[in-house]
Amino acid sequence: MKEIYLVRHGDTDATERGYYAGWMDIPLSAGGRARILRVREMLPRDGFRKVLVSPLKRTLETARIVVEDAPLEICEELKERSFGSWEGRGWKEIEENFPEEMAAWRRDPLRFTPPGGESFEVVLARVVSFWERLRLEPEGRYLLVTHGGVIRSLLVHLLRLDFASTFHILLDPGVVVKIREENGFSQLVHIVNVEGGEG
Repeated sequence: MKEIYLVRHGDTDATERGYYAGWMDIPLSAGGRARILRVREMLPRDGFRKVLVSPLKRTLETARIVVEDAPLEICEELKERSFGSWEGRGWKEIEENFPEEMAAWRRDPLRFTPPGGESFEVVLARVVSFWERLRLEPEGRYLLVTHGGVIRSLLVHLLRLDFASTFHILLDPGVVVKIREENGFSQLVHIVNVEGGEG
């Protein structure tokens, strides 16, 4: 049996101010570091067979707080969705500056590609490919430190959800998602959102 823990990175300037970060390489905020210290207390203390991490600064910093000295395996497939020219912009600004693209996104959220970015369909394909390789790994406990878009992709794949439905699932910064994998069958064990803020 495998136990797979997915952890979204802690709070950043983008999550606190409400803009798309995507591939922007921004660090955790003070509040994000404080939240991840609380996340660390929720995770198993006897280690992981592998710690797999997105290459971006906010996930690497999160992983170092959670597991400290354990080796990290950097995985490009765990990188957040690229939002192209939308990165650094909030929802209201995008609606004002990209009305046609926003309408196209609402019509087809799976296939729409922000200017210079990636569609959710592309992200889903790379995440599913990664997951299928992970299923071939030996039994044990694994930690994936990643992003909200990647976690949503896995929920779409494992629970057979449509993309829009995942926005009814709260995935705050620092969320912990546990999945059990046995005999080729995956089960969602829990989704735990951890209280944020300084302190």
